[in-house]
Amino acid sequence: MTKDINNKNWFKRHKVLSIIGVVLAFIIIASVAGGGSKTPTASTSSTNSSNSSNTEQKTDFKIAETANIDDRKLTVNSIERNYSTGNEYLKPEAGKEFVVVTITIENNGKDSISFNTFDFKMQDSNGVQLTEDFSAISDGKLNSGSLAAGGKITGKIAYQVPQDDKSLKLLFTNPSLFNNKTITFSL
Repeated sequence: MTKDINNKNWFKRHKVLSIIGVVLAFIIIASVAGGGSKTPTASTSSTNSSNSSNTEQKTDFKIAETANIDDRKLTVNSIERNYSTGNEYLKPEAGKEFVVVTITIENNGKDSISFNTFDFKMQDSNGVQLTEDFSAISDGKLNSGSLAAGGKITGKIAYQVPQDDKSLKLLFTNPSLFNNKTITFSL
């Protein structure tokens, strides 16, 4: 009986180790195919390629500044404070206001990319990170979906924040498995 065990293939005798090896090989191949680390960079309207500030890697941006992360370009076009829904029943809680942020997402890659409002959060001056207030807007709202190569979408996301908070930040967390960096837009 011991002769039969020794004649079996090593992979058959060590099934758990074989599975772990296959998974590790897959992870290594996927990380190499991902092209390495990609970090956000600032983009300006200047065409001078010798200026190193155009490619300076950073994670903090301002309104109208474009962030490049992987194959996507993100721009916060504008912010509207004290937004009114026009509906007397849809009002912010006491001591709060609706803030609407208009965002443009562009796909500069060769493959389609996904976009989702859950990739964005609003952070107030107390460090509280808020998700979208779905009831505040309907016209021009950024939903979720995908963008084909070269595609571009502009839409609005609404948040309910403390009234007159002067230190609001819009946070974007890259949904990529290999690059989950967060970039910040100071509003």
